[in-house]
Amino acid sequence: MENFDVKHKEVNASCGDDLTLYLKWQGDALTEVSFEGFGCAISQSGASMLTDKVKRMTRTEMEALTSADMYALYGTTISPQREKCALLALHTLKEALAK
Repeated sequence: MENFDVKHKEVNASCGDDLTLYLKWQGDALTEVSFEGFGCAISQSGASMLTDKVKRMTRTEMEALTSADMYALYGTTISPQREKCALLALHTLKEALAK
């Protein structure tokens, strides 16, 4: 994405998943969101689903998202060993919102 307002990168040190989020705001509403990264299918699919979900959300709505919301997007059980992979996108979003 060009002309973004916020760019934030996180890395899952335990397995090397890498995710960068780009956010563009109009007032308090998110007008554009994109990501780039590499890693396992769980982390990358989570980033894709989360960016689709948060389009047009307000900052307050995104701040209220929880790990349960993220797991609901997956629609399946994620093993405890893959929890960091599954929640990387949410963690990256929360850190980006704190900027």
